Amino acid sequence: MAIKVAQQKLTVYAPFYVPQTEIDAWLKTKQDWVAEQIAKQSIHAERRQLPLVNATIKLFGQNVPIVFAKGTKSTWQQDAHAQLTLFISSRVKHQEANYLALLEQFLHEKLESYIEMRVHDYCLQMSEALPTKLKIQHYKRRWGSCNKRRELTFNLHLASAPTWVIDYVVVHELAHLLHMNHSAKFWQRVGQFYPNYKKAEQWLKAHGSSLSW
Repeated sequence: MAIKVAQQKLTVYAPFYVPQTEIDAWLKTKQDWVAEQIAKQSIHAERRQLPLVNATIKLFGQNVPIVFAKGTKSTWQQDAHAQLTLFISSRVKHQEANYLALLEQFLHEKLESYIEMRVHDYCLQMSEALPTKLKIQHYKRRWGSCNKRRELTFNLHLASAPTWVIDYVVVHELAHLLHMNHSAKFWQRVGQFYPNYKKAEQWLKAHGSSLSW
């Protein structure tokens, strides 16, 4: 038998022949663990950003006010005072989903531009060849990844983190180009080019859940 806790809901997986009484008895032994998982997910849900409700989003650790507007086409604009305006047509259905899509487009573009710049800078410092590909996408449980094809992927939610934290994730993934593990040599290379990596890791553990939206 197995348990899954997602979105503060409990699902039990058991063979069809297992009687309900046995499942209930087994669940009682897992009550503390289930309660702990639900509590963690509740905290995560409370800390996430709500841009459609609060009309603000964090970009590189700074609050960016959002204006939701109607226009002839779906697009975004950011003025000299950093205010972000999201335009969608009044004829568009599912307006909230479209506003979120535009917001993700904005954050994706900003994060990708910053990471491309910092990857280039750190590759020069680390005497490392540029990766073959850079991607930005949603991850649930990781901030970045590196594979044997020298492709680096970064979590879109990093767009809301301070730049010094993003820099740590960049160095972390670039270090994997030489060491595809978390060995002592890997951490030595991370520390050589990002001495405060422990501080950045602690920040992500403490504040990572507040970066999602």
